[in-house]
Amino acid sequence: MMSTTSAGNEEATVTDRTRIEVRNIGGIEDCSLTIRKGETLLTGRNATNRTSLLQAINGVLGGTAATLKSDTAEGEVVLKLDDTTYSRRFERTDTGIEVGGDPYETDSDLVDPFVSLLENNPARLAVERGDDLRDIIMRPVDTEAIERRIRTLQTEREEISDELETVEEESKRLPTLEERRQTLETELESIDDRIDAAREAAAEFEANAEMAEEAEELVDRLDDRRQDVSEVGDELELVEAELDALRDRPAELRAEQEEVPEHTQADLERVQDELRTLRAQKRELENTIADLSSIVDFNETVLADSGSDGPASTTDTADPVAELAPSDEQEITCWTCGSTAKRGTIEDQLDNLRGVVSEKQAELGDLTDRIDELTAEEESIREAIDTRERLTRELDDVEAKLESKRTRRETLEERISELRETITELEREVAITEDLRNNDLLETYEEISELQYERGQKQEQLETVTDEIEEIESLPDKSRLRDQLDEIRQELRQERGRVDELESRSVSQFNEHMADVLELLDYRNISRVWIERKGERRNDRNESSSFDLHIVRKSESGTVYEDSVDNLSESEREVIGLVVGLAGYLVHEVYEEVPFMLLDSLEAIDSERIAELIEYFADYVPYLVVALLPEDASGITDEYQEIPATELN
Repeated sequence: MMSTTSAGNEEATVTDRTRIEVRNIGGIEDCSLTIRKGETLLTGRNATNRTSLLQAINGVLGGTAATLKSDTAEGEVVLKLDDTTYSRRFERTDTGIEVGGDPYETDSDLVDPFVSLLENNPARLAVERGDDLRDIIMRPVDTEAIERRIRTLQTEREEISDELETVEEESKRLPTLEERRQTLETELESIDDRIDAAREAAAEFEANAEMAEEAEELVDRLDDRRQDVSEVGDELELVEAELDALRDRPAELRAEQEEVPEHTQADLERVQDELRTLRAQKRELENTIADLSSIVDFNETVLADSGSDGPASTTDTADPVAELAPSDEQEITCWTCGSTAKRGTIEDQLDNLRGVVSEKQAELGDLTDRIDELTAEEESIREAIDTRERLTRELDDVEAKLESKRTRRETLEERISELRETITELEREVAITEDLRNNDLLETYEEISELQYERGQKQEQLETVTDEIEEIESLPDKSRLRDQLDEIRQELRQERGRVDELESRSVSQFNEHMADVLELLDYRNISRVWIERKGERRNDRNESSSFDLHIVRKSESGTVYEDSVDNLSESEREVIGLVVGLAGYLVHEVYEEVPFMLLDSLEAIDSERIAELIEYFADYVPYLVVALLPEDASGITDEYQEIPATELN
């Protein structure tokens, strides 16, 4: 059977029930539970494994892993939902606890802040300490990836803008080029007419057939050689121009290469080796912190239980009242091994352990900073190596082209010299032919030769102009480039607004739900609790923004004033922290990925308000599992599914 639940104005289909199996986790040895969709209350006194069960569920959902039972070698949490089985397995090894399995969700940044609203929840702790709430609420958002995409889009925008500018500039030349082409075509037609007229005139001359044939042959040969000189000269000019264009390029490339830091592959491998080492150290340090934190939490629970449930040792005393008040001299019996220790000794050891955890966390922060530095250095080294290799290849190519062009220039110069010697000899032979010189036939042939040379020049100019026109006409369409530019600008606007939109939605969601909850729970001396978002985007970058928490109170006389977080009661802080978690749950649509929410440590809130709070949260969460003391649950167990702590072995 399937049913639906509303969350953030969305509808998600969720199975009616789920199966939880826990073995050797926290204080639980072995238990199996069926949790129905809706609200489930875990009722019982402290130290009855309710928190262990919630931590186990949190681990199998994909959050921070639960704690393996201290006297066992392995343990497991299994979640069965929608005909699919998810698991978290724990195995004790010589190097620590290895965690495996296939959790429900792989992104712990969704689960830890917004699903597992337990005592050590980041949102609740941030409110308690007065920290900036933005880092908590925006934790699942990969702002660095968004910034990288913005930079990529900016580069594409600049490239297309440059291309569009080039197309527009080239297009402005088209009218002039078209006019030049028409002029050249007209001039070619005129030259062709003049050549035809000269040939007709030459045919009319009554010269000796043999001499006319010889004169024509000499003129043709002279014309051919002159044409050859022109063509070779044009090619030589082209080669000279290419040499001029390339001559300064090697120096430019070498100068550009000198500006690039010189790194070797060994430098890159050194940084990568250090990165691998530091990342391994970071994982080990995180595991150590998690283990130590679990030990501290566990022992704090033991101390709390020993203080709340009465004396933990059997030491005789004449004063029964003293037995009810925990003291440093009180002896506490370990429930796992049976040994006893003074309460003060355990508290001292716990203080030491807390100090070690703080030191490890500071060490983890330094290690993380160093990893970030090395990651940036790795990218810089790789970019420098690639740039220098590219410049070396380009330099080799340019120098090879220069050598080839110089060789070609020498060849062309030798060819021109040979042709000019031939032309001089031909002109001499033509000059000594007196008969041909005494009539106009030679002049006519010379005129034809000159006209043909001129025609060749004009034809080359026409071909050059035509090529330029075709090249401009083959450029990308301006409207298509403008469309691409508009698309990129639109995507840029969307990317720039993603973080701002999420932050605005987060603040709006919190303020809206906080107002509803304050009205629902009737905190009379609090007029309003709201978040103010500070900071805005400048120069295409998201400047550091913050979420400032404001508390507005109302005195008995009706005066409204702003108070600080430090003056909040424990109950008020807990409620605000829970609403921060709910706002993140809705803004990031966590219910679509993880249809669960876990609540614990609500003792600071009175029973009536707890009931109202559970009912409010239930409107947004498919599976809501809450740990309550019996007196807090007594008035609402008839409305919701109840699992007594006695079922948590």
